Amino acid sequence: MNKNTTVEQIDNISLLKKELDDEKNRHLRTLADFNNYRKRVEREMESSATRGKKELLQDLLAVLDNLERALPQIADERYRQGVEMIYQQFAGLLRQHGLERMDSVGQPFDPHQHEAAGYLENSGLPLGFVAQELTRGYRFGEDLLRPARVRVSRGPVKTR
Repeated sequence: MNKNTTVEQIDNISLLKKELDDEKNRHLRTLADFNNYRKRVEREMESSATRGKKELLQDLLAVLDNLERALPQIADERYRQGVEMIYQQFAGLLRQHGLERMDSVGQPFDPHQHEAAGYLENSGLPLGFVAQELTRGYRFGEDLLRPARVRVSRGPVKTR
């Protein structure tokens, strides 16, 4: 073996080690890119599912409202009890899927949660507080599905 051949072999080994390191780095970058892609797809799927659930709950609010309006109008006690049971079951199912009722009466008016439909005089509440709820408001997690339609107190009547 001559010196020249040994130097060539050492250079060749060095070159192969560098190529191997480059391939390892490329492999690790590709693996990291794939993991980031997988996580992004999972987040997008979860977001899409949440958005679909939110839209469905929003559509079902009209049915819930109609059941609430129908209950006081039913004269036959047995029939009213049956509709009440259906209402309770339906409302419970919607709660299981994340629907939350907002309580508005007695709370300060918040334009982010309430839609003002007028004022009430002499409501016994301070100025700017919700005195009457016309349509209930609902949330889905942190998102407002529907603002509550309310009447706001003008404060106590001042006598002269």
